Amino acid sequence: MIPIHKLEHVVALAERRSYRRAAESLHLTQPALSRSIQSLERALGVRLFDRGRGGVEPTAVGALLVTRARDILSAVGDLEHEIDLVRGLGAGNLEVSLAPYPSALSGQRAVARLLTEHPEIQCRVRVAGFSPIADDVAEGRSEIGVADLGVAMARGLAAEPLVRRPLFFVARKGHPLARAGGRSLEQLLGFPWAGIRAPSRMVEHFPADLGRAGRWDRATGEFVPALELDAVSEFLVLARDSDILVVAGLAMAERELAAGRLAVVPFTPPWLHLDYGFISRPNRTLSPATLRFMEIVRGIEAELDEREQALQATYL
Repeated sequence: MIPIHKLEHVVALAERRSYRRAAESLHLTQPALSRSIQSLERALGVRLFDRGRGGVEPTAVGALLVTRARDILSAVGDLEHEIDLVRGLGAGNLEVSLAPYPSALSGQRAVARLLTEHPEIQCRVRVAGFSPIADDVAEGRSEIGVADLGVAMARGLAAEPLVRRPLFFVARKGHPLARAGGRSLEQLLGFPWAGIRAPSRMVEHFPADLGRAGRWDRATGEFVPALELDAVSEFLVLARDSDILVVAGLAMAERELAAGRLAVVPFTPPWLHLDYGFISRPNRTLSPATLRFMEIVRGIEAELDEREQALQATYL
């Protein structure tokens, strides 16, 4: 019988094509991983991997084993999930992938509240772009994601809308575009933008020439800002200390706005909004820990909606 951990080693090596990278992903030393693969090859009496110019490659038998190993590991994961459901919330796991905006606004706070209520729950939280999050959920690395729903629905994932909220450009106090009076998109394109990638559906709102704002990714159709960041916490520092423009919710920038270090650019097109929700694999029963996390997120987002409306009355 092949031990489960050796199947994990085989899959990791096949995916990363490098003993070093595979060992790092498994939190092993490279020699330990090499010994594990060699012992499995001796037990089976066949060679599983060859070294080539492009890295480590599975042999024909190795490729067969990798395919079957993925199926087995997926089945084991499903079994562990079902056992968690039976054991209940107190002994469960939370595996969630968050896009940068929902992570900063409600996701991390919801995780903190969940762990305060149930400190015995084991959590794994990943912050990534909306396409990687859809991959995480589809391939079972995360039970749920909180991200833009467009990509998720195209992948056949289950989606629950959560937020549709206006966004705004903010800039340093004294920025040429932060004065009173309306601004045009062409004026904003004259300055570099910082933020996360935007979905390809945004293309209909932009001219062909994006100026200094950013570029279009030809492979995905996504808008890539001049300064691409996944850490939302860094956005406001950039805006405060340069002429960079940042797209943010007012609650995210509340402290900087109140202190007079940032100002809202008077540009409020109807297409500039935050739109995300929960994504999960269809027909999958979610764990009690995940359901409680979702409940907490909904409550935080409702609080944020009220706060955003109050801030809009103050700064717009």
